[in-house]
Amino acid sequence: MIVVLDSDDRSCVDFLAELKALLAQCHPAPTTLFRLAIEEMEAWLLGDRHALLAAYPKAKKDVLARYAQDSICGTWELLADAIHPGGHAAVHKAGWPLPGQLKHEWARNISSGMDVEGNASPSFGKFRDGLRKLVAHGLV
Repeated sequence: MIVVLDSDDRSCVDFLAELKALLAQCHPAPTTLFRLAIEEMEAWLLGDRHALLAAYPKAKKDVLARYAQDSICGTWELLADAIHPGGHAAVHKAGWPLPGQLKHEWARNISSGMDVEGNASPSFGKFRDGLRKLVAHGLV
């Protein structure tokens, strides 16, 4: 089983410990890979600037330049500020379901051009490498 979650602003060490404690209560416990996107899944999209700019060539490069990879900074909001007209303020104002729709669109558009080897997100690299290890051992 592969479980991917946003860490939000939680301590990764503590959050993983909680998840592993829950897994330990399963009898039998399934083979499980836990991976955390640091702070949010959009960090993985921001990890490949070439794919992002290919999908959104009019993205605001000055906004993207402010992003420190895998930082706790309001990741999806920063991405919205870079690529969505009116930025995150317009998304917040519109309300649900727009944030979810946009996140889905961004993931589809950016990930289709993503270089999984060159992604700068450490949390994406851990996901990629963990998945490869499971495949190599025939567990997926």
